[in-house]
Amino acid sequence: MEALEYALISLSGDFSVNEMNSIIAEGISLNEFLKSRIPFLPEYKQKKAVASVSAVEKVLIKYKKNLLVYIQDNYPEYLRNINAPPTVIFFEGNEKLLFEDGTIAVVGSRKATSYGTSIARQFSKELGEKGFVIISGLAAGIDACAHRGCLDAGGKTIAVLGTGIDIVYPSSNRELFHKILKKGCIISEFLPGTPPMKQNFPRRNRIIAGLSRVAVIVEATIRSGSLITARLALENGREVLAIPGDITRRNSEGTNWLIKNGAKPVTELADILEEFPGFTPVIEEKPKIENSDSVVLNLLRDSPKDFNELLVLTGVEYGQLMEELLDLQLRGLITEAQGLWRFSPS
Repeated sequence: MEALEYALISLSGDFSVNEMNSIIAEGISLNEFLKSRIPFLPEYKQKKAVASVSAVEKVLIKYKKNLLVYIQDNYPEYLRNINAPPTVIFFEGNEKLLFEDGTIAVVGSRKATSYGTSIARQFSKELGEKGFVIISGLAAGIDACAHRGCLDAGGKTIAVLGTGIDIVYPSSNRELFHKILKKGCIISEFLPGTPPMKQNFPRRNRIIAGLSRVAVIVEATIRSGSLITARLALENGREVLAIPGDITRRNSEGTNWLIKNGAKPVTELADILEEFPGFTPVIEEKPKIENSDSVVLNLLRDSPKDFNELLVLTGVEYGQLMEELLDLQLRGLITEAQGLWRFSPS
C-alpha cells in the first residue's frame, strides 16, 4: 500500500495502526475499501471513512509534503515504538528535530503560578543552550513558557498540537506559534483544519511523551492532563521527573504526588542532565556578535535603548545579547537603569 493511500484510509476513518495492519495483511485496496463491507472493521468507522474520504483527500494533496506516514522509513522511531502510535504526523518547520535523541518534555498546568512559569522558562532556556530539544503542547501557562525559554536561548523546540497544524490555539500564543515555525517544529496527528476539541488534547499527550526521552512535570493539579502525560511516559519506558511544589497549592498536588510515587524530584538542572549520561547533544553554531563594541556600544553611544530595541538592531538571539550586555556592564562600559541601557564608561 502506498503511503498516501494509507494516510487517506486511516485519517478518513480514524483507524489505528493495528487496524491498518489488518487492512494491509488482507490486501485490501482503496477501491475495495470504499465499495465493500470489511467484516473485521467497526461498521461505523468504515461508513465514516467512506463519507469523508473525498474531503480528506483534498487536504492530503495540499499537505502531502508535510506528512510522515507510519509505513514509511522516515517515520520517527521514538513514535513508532510507543503504544498506539499515530498513523500520520503532519509537520511544519524543521522535521529533523523529530529524530534527535536529546528530547525532553516540559509540561504543566495552564493556570500556572509565577513560580511554575519561571522554573519552566529558566530550565528550558538552560537546556536549550545545551542543545536539548524541548517538547511541549503550546498550551497557555507552563507549556508556553517552556517553548519561550528554549527560544530565548536560540534553542530547538517542538510543539505538539491538539488541533490541525494550521490552527493557532490558544490565539494568545499566535506570536509564539510563528516563532516556533521559524526556529523549531510544529506537529499534529490531526488533519489540518481540525479545530480545538476537548477529547483531542489528552490524546496528543502520548505523542509528547513518546517523542521525549524524559518528561519533566513542572506544575499540575491532581486531575491535570500533565499527569496523563506522565502516565503515558512511564507506560512507554520514559523517565518521569517532577518539580517539587508548595504543599498548600493545588497546582503542586500533582507533582508532589508523582514524587511520592516514585518520580525523580528536580531541584536543579543537574537532576535532568543526569538522565543523559555520556550524551552529547547537537548544538547548532550561533552567529557571533561581530565587532560587539562597534555594534552594541555604538548603538548605546547614540542614545539609551531598552533590551527589545537592541535585540532588533543587533539581530542576535536573546541569550547572546544578554551575555554581551552583562560582559560590557562588568567591564564598566555600560549601565542599566529603569529598563534602559546606557553607554557610561567608568
